[in-house]
Formats: sequence, structure tokens, C-alpha cells
Amino acid sequence: MQSESRDNTMDRDNDKKVKKSKKSETPGQPELAKSPKVQTEKHRENVRKKKKGDKNKESENVSLQTPTDKKKKHKSTEEVEVVKGMREVKSKKTPTAESQEPQKPAKKKKKRATVTQADCDDMTQEEERVGITDHQEEPALLIATRKRKRRQTTLDEPEVNLNLLNELKEFFPKIENRSSHEINKMIMYDLPRFREFRKQGIVLRHGRFSDAENDRLRQNVGDFIALTGVQDAAKLFHPKCYPEEKSELTKVKKLYKFFERIAEGIPRPCHDVFNRGRKVFDERNYMGRFTEEEIKLLLKYHSLHGSNWQKISELMGRSQFSLEKRFTQLNTARKTGPWSAKEEQRLLRAVKDHIVTVLKSKSPNKTTPKRVNKEILYQKLPWFNISQKVKTRGWSKCREKWMSILAVQMSSGTCRGKKAQEAKIRLIKVMYQLQVEDVADVDWEDLTAVFGDVPPSYVQAKWHQLKVCYVPDWKAKCFGDIVDFLYEKVLPGLVKDCEDLDDDDNELKVDQKQSHLLADIFRDINEDHCSDSDEESGQEKDSK
Repeated sequence: MQSESRDNTMDRDNDKKVKKSKKSETPGQPELAKSPKVQTEKHRENVRKKKKGDKNKESENVSLQTPTDKKKKHKSTEEVEVVKGMREVKSKKTPTAESQEPQKPAKKKKKRATVTQADCDDMTQEEERVGITDHQEEPALLIATRKRKRRQTTLDEPEVNLNLLNELKEFFPKIENRSSHEINKMIMYDLPRFREFRKQGIVLRHGRFSDAENDRLRQNVGDFIALTGVQDAAKLFHPKCYPEEKSELTKVKKLYKFFERIAEGIPRPCHDVFNRGRKVFDERNYMGRFTEEEIKLLLKYHSLHGSNWQKISELMGRSQFSLEKRFTQLNTARKTGPWSAKEEQRLLRAVKDHIVTVLKSKSPNKTTPKRVNKEILYQKLPWFNISQKVKTRGWSKCREKWMSILAVQMSSGTCRGKKAQEAKIRLIKVMYQLQVEDVADVDWEDLTAVFGDVPPSYVQAKWHQLKVCYVPDWKAKCFGDIVDFLYEKVLPGLVKDCEDLDDDDNELKVDQKQSHLLADIFRDINEDHCSDSDEESGQEKDSK
């Protein structure tokens, strides 16, 4: 038994030696077969050389590193040493697989936490530096964070104060249709101004700017330029055209309250005054008629860039307002000259379809009423959509044609001949009695009572006809001088031509209907002209 146990122990020792020899024998290391003393000496020399090389590399890296990098490296070396110590402890303890698995994600979490904390510290230091020096350029990351803050502020817009909103409704009854952002701006900038105008007894104005308002706007802008030293007014209203000076211009405008100053003495919202200034102080807005080449370029650029009017304005050298307005007047299949019968039929059907939809939406039973109020026939009609249904005319031509048809249909043809002459005489008398100094102050809706059942555009057309036909050099005269000339020089001759009209007749108003039968307004619609195939034939006739 003892011999057998000895043999077993000897076999085990031999197996261990064989295993050690196999582990030590690796390809490319024939020196392991040498004596153990030689091996240990060579191993020590190699270790020393490696340590010297690592020290030299570390010294070179340290010379190139910044103090912050040194701190980071110091932290990383400490973390590596801690990790090595943990590994040694774990190897001694020989943990199981179950104990190792949940510890791996814990290490990752710690590393992530240290990185995020360092990033946050760097961000706070960067923000403090930017706050101290505003003139320096901000990094792209900070710009992105600021944009997000602005979006959050727009989303988290403060609620409108109901008391101030009700006070603002006294000046603008339809203010609730606007967004809360616009309402808060009007409360901030306009409400104090409106209170002052109310104390002075000045009524707020809407619509077209008068000559006096335009002069006051130019005066306010001149005073602002003298105060701030800005060289050109166009820089104030179009800062995007001057990217190098844009940041300075915004600071100056905010510091000296640009919006309030340009609106001083003008009973309108600051936003409306600013939009008017953008048109007045833009030299590209008054460059005359569009040539055929410019129209072709406009259509070409619109097909390429869509409704990006700023880009098209840069390419063509005209203002955005003039380009957009001219484009809406254009039509790819536009025609000139007299209207054909089928074109008129398409126009009548397009207008009738719109009016019928409006009447149905307002009726409780969703049925089409037989009568229609006169305002619906000419106010807020979608002329661009109507022109697309007509196909051969622009929206301005469609509007002119419809107003001429509507004047005949509403008045049943009574505004012709002698009655039209009488209406001209009444119009001159009413204008003289109004004592208005600017055409923007004329309410054309009220003047329809002079002619009877006609739209306001008909009255405007008749007044323009009087100026052109009877007043010499009328473009060089102001509105008051034109009215005085017509009343003093032209009116006596018109009265003599109309013998039956009494010169002392003070009844200058005619009875008007507030509503009309829908069948009477659209009685000229003919179902035989429903085909739209006459576009090409109409164009061929015009070309001939």
C-alpha cells in the first residue's frame, strides 16, 4: 500500500512538471530552455528597460499637457489603481459567477456618472464665461440650448390678464382671434399708448395710412437716427440685409425702444407702424412696372424656391412686398382684352359657389337662404381661389369684372344716363361737406348711399373718373385741392347740364336695400356654358 501511494505521488509530481513545461514553452521563446538564473537576469533587464521607456514617454506627455489634463490624468491613474486593487481582492476571494454579473453594470454607471458630472461642470464654467463677455462668439452648443429655451418660453407663454384683455377689447373688439403671444405684446407696447390717445380724444385708425401719418413716421424715424447715430433707416427696418451689423442694431433698437418711438403720435398699433415703415424705407419697393423679362424670372424663381420671397428678393433686387403682390396678379394662362361669355359664366359660378357655402354655414338648418346681405356680395371674397376657377384671368381682373357686374345687378341698371349724372353731382357735394383732408379718411361704404344700391368700389371708380376727366394735373394736387376744384369749377357746369335737378336740393342720400335676392344677383348664369373647353379657343381668338 505504501509503495502504491508513493507511486501515485510520483506520478502527480511528474504530471505537474509536464504541465509547467508546456505552459512555459511558447513559440518565439527558445531561451526558456536555458538555466533559471539566466532567465531571471534577462527578465529583470527587460522590466527595467520597459520602466525607463514608460517614464520617458510620461515625461514627454506631461510637458505637453495642460493643468486640467494633468488633473484628469491624475484622476484616471487613481481610478486604475483602485480597479487593480479590486481585481486582486476578487482574485483572492474567487467569487462565483452570480456575484460577478451584477457588479459589471455598477462599474459602468460609476464611470458614466463621473463623465456627466465633469461635463456639467465644464458647461457651467462656459456659461459663466459667456455671461461675463457678451461680445465674444458663442459656441454652437450654447446656441442650440438657447433656442430650446426660447421654444419652451413660447410654449409656456404666460396667460393673458383678463382685465387687461377686456380693456384692450374696447380698442380692438376682435383681439381674441389673435394668439396669446400677440395679445401680450399689444398689452405691453400698445395699451399704454391707447390710453393716452383716449384721454386726448383721438380715435384709433385702421386701413390705409394718410399723408400726415406717413410724414409723422418719417419724422419719428429721423429723430431715432439722430439719437442713435445709425446711418440709414433701411438698416433699422431690414437688419437681415446687413448681417455684420445685425447684432449691434438689435441691441440699439432694444435699448432706445425702437417700436415705441417710431409710433409716437400715430394712433395705430406699433406692429402696423413697423410694417408701414418696412415698405416706406425700402428703395426696392418703388422701382416702377415689371418688364416682361422680370415677369419670366419671377415665375422661374417661384417654381424653384416656392414662396420664399426673401430669397427671390435677393435674386431679383426688388422688395418682397412688390414681388408677392405682382405674383398674385399673374396667371400662367392669363388673358387680356374683353371678357368672353364663357369666362363670365365661370366667374359667376365661382362667386356663387363661395357665397352659397357661406350662407349654408351661417344657416341653422344648413339650407341655402333665398336672400343675401349686400356685404357678403363684395366683402372678403377669396379672389385668388376664384381666379384659379376662372383659369384665364388674374385675381385683380376677376375682382374688377365682378364689381362692375354687381353694380348693375344690385341697382337693376338704374345707375346709367341721367341718374348717373345726378349721382356725380351728389358725390361732389358730399365730398365737399365732409371736409376731409386725406383720401384715407373717406368711408366709401357710407358714400354708397349717394348712388343707391352699389358696392363701394363703384363709388371709388366714379370718383377716380371725376379726377381724371375734370381736374388738370390732378396727381400734383392734394386731396383737399381736388375737392375744392371740383366743387367750385366743375359742379356748376354739371348742374346746368342736368336741368331737372334743383341746385338747392339737400337730399343727397338714396334709399338702399340691405339684402338682395340670390336669384336676382346670379340671374345671368347660363347652364349651356358650363364647359371649360373654351380656354384654348378664347386664347386663339386673342392671338389672331
